Amino acid sequence: MAISSPSNFVKSAFTSGFQSSLTNTMIKAIVAGSAVLALAVCSQSALAQFESIPMNPRYATELPPFDADEEQMDATKKANRASEKNQRDDLSKIRSLLASGGSPADNPLVEQYFKGYVFPSMTIVDNRVLSQLGNMRAKFLKDFFDPRISPAARTALIDLTIQQAREAYRNNSLHPAARLNMVYLIGMLDQTPGVRLPPQFPVPSESAFDSLGDILKSADLPAFLKVAALAGIQRHVEIDNITNNGQLTDADKTFLTEKGNEYLDAPSQDDLSYWLKRRGMQLLGELGAATTLKKAVSVIQSKDTGFWVKFDAMEAIGKLNLAGNDAAESLAATKAIAEFASSALLQESEAIDGAIKQLVYDQILFQDLDLIATPTDYSSGTSVSSSSGAGGGGTDGGRSGGGKFSGGSGMGMGMGAGMGAGAGGLGASNEMPAGEILELPVYQLNVFRRRIKTIALTTSQILGGADGTGGMAKLVDDTGKDLIKKVNGELASLLQDSNVGIVDLDARKTDEEDEDAEPKSVANQLADLCDESSKKIDKLLGKKDPAEADPLGAATN
Repeated sequence: MAISSPSNFVKSAFTSGFQSSLTNTMIKAIVAGSAVLALAVCSQSALAQFESIPMNPRYATELPPFDADEEQMDATKKANRASEKNQRDDLSKIRSLLASGGSPADNPLVEQYFKGYVFPSMTIVDNRVLSQLGNMRAKFLKDFFDPRISPAARTALIDLTIQQAREAYRNNSLHPAARLNMVYLIGMLDQTPGVRLPPQFPVPSESAFDSLGDILKSADLPAFLKVAALAGIQRHVEIDNITNNGQLTDADKTFLTEKGNEYLDAPSQDDLSYWLKRRGMQLLGELGAATTLKKAVSVIQSKDTGFWVKFDAMEAIGKLNLAGNDAAESLAATKAIAEFASSALLQESEAIDGAIKQLVYDQILFQDLDLIATPTDYSSGTSVSSSSGAGGGGTDGGRSGGGKFSGGSGMGMGMGAGMGAGAGGLGASNEMPAGEILELPVYQLNVFRRRIKTIALTTSQILGGADGTGGMAKLVDDTGKDLIKKVNGELASLLQDSNVGIVDLDARKTDEEDEDAEPKSVANQLADLCDESSKKIDKLLGKKDPAEADPLGAATN
C-alpha cells in the first residue's frame, strides 16, 4: 500500500486527465533544476574562460553587442540573413523528411544540422543565450520529436541526440549551464510519445535511462551533472510506477536505491551536495521500498539536516509501500512526522518575527525612520537622523513620514532635512502616535502563508488525509490513530486561521474574544498562530520541552 501525499501529483492526476499529469511531471523536473542551473551560470565577465562548439559556417550568425545602437543592430541583422535562411530552410527539409516517414539515416542533412547548428547553438557563451536554454530545449523537442514520426526515425533521433549531448556534457571547456542543459535534454527523451486523447503516458527512452545512469556512475563528472541526471531518472521512475511497464529492472532499482542512500549519507560540503541529498531523498520515495522508512525517519530527526531535505523525507514516507509494516515502527514514524511539523511551524514563527525586526532595521537604515517595536504594533517614532533637526521628516524628503509600511500620517511634503512630515507630524513634535501597525509587504506575507499551508497540508495528508483514515492512520494502532486525529485537527484549524488578512476578521470573532483587544498586524498574527500550533502539537506528543526550530531552508542546509 502506497500512502498518498500532495506531492504525488502524477498518480492523482492520472484519474483526472493525462495532460495535466504529464505537464506537471515535466515542470517538476525542469523547475527543480533551475536552482542548480543558477549555480552553474556565472557573470558575463567570467564567460571568457569557456568555449562553445564550433558552428558550421552555413548556419553561423553573430550576436549584436550588448550596447548596440540601432545602426549596429541593423548591420548585424543584415549580416545574419543568409545564415538564418539556411537554418530555416534546412529545418523545414528535415521536418518534411520526418513527417513523410523518412529516417535520419536517409539524409545526411539531419546529422549536419544537429552537429553543425542545433547543439552548437546551445553552447554559445553569452548570457542572452544561456538564459534561454530551457526554451531552446522545448523547441528542440517540438521541432524534431513530433508524435507522428515513425518509431525508427524516433530511435535514430534519440541515438543522435544522446551521442551529441554526451560529447557536450563531457566537454569541460563548455559553460556549465550548457552542459547541464544537455543532461536535462536526455532525461526528456521518450521512445513512445504521450497521447492526450485517449490518455496514454509516454514511454521514456531506455537508452536515455542508461546514459543518465552512466552519469551517476562516472567519478570524473561534476556533481551538478549528477543532480540533473537524477531529475531525469526520477521522471523515469514516476512514469514506470504509474504504467507498470516494467522498464526498470530490479537491478536498476537496487542501483538507484544505493545511490540515493549514498548521497544522503555523504557529508554536506556545498550547495550541490545539498541538492544531491534532496534528489536522493526524492528518488528513494519514488522507488517506494519499505526499507526506506528508517532512512526517512532518521533524516527527519537529524539535527544536521536542513528543512527542505526533511520535508522531502516526509513526502517520501507518503509514497512508500508500507502494507503490513510493523505497527510500532509506523507509530514511531508518525510521531517523527508530527515533531517535524511542530519544529517547522516554530521555525516559521521565528522567521516571521525575524522579518519584522529586519523591516524595522531597514526603515531606520534606508528610510531614516525610527520605529518603536512592541509585540503588537510598530509605531513610528522620531527621526534618528541628526541632520533632520527637531522635525520628524529626516533627510529623505519626507518619504519616511508615514508611508505604506508604518500607516502613519506623513504627507511627503519634505524637501530635505527637517522638512518632511515625519511620524511626529508636521513640525517639531516628539509625541509618539499610538496604534499604528507596521505590516510586512504583501508578497512577503504570502510567502510565509504559502509555506505554513504547505507544511500543514502535507503533514495532514501523510498522517491521515482529510478524513483521518488514510496515510499513516492505516498502519498504526488505536493510540496512533487518536494522535493523528488530534494533530490533524490542529493542522486543519491552522489551515483555516492562516487565512488571516484575507477573510473578514470581524466575522470570525467569537463571544470570548475581547473587542477592545489591541489589534495585531497580520504578520504577528501568523507568527502567533504557528507558535500556538507548535505548542499544541508538542503537548499532544507528550513533550515537556518545546520544539526546536529547524534551520531555514537555505541551499546550504
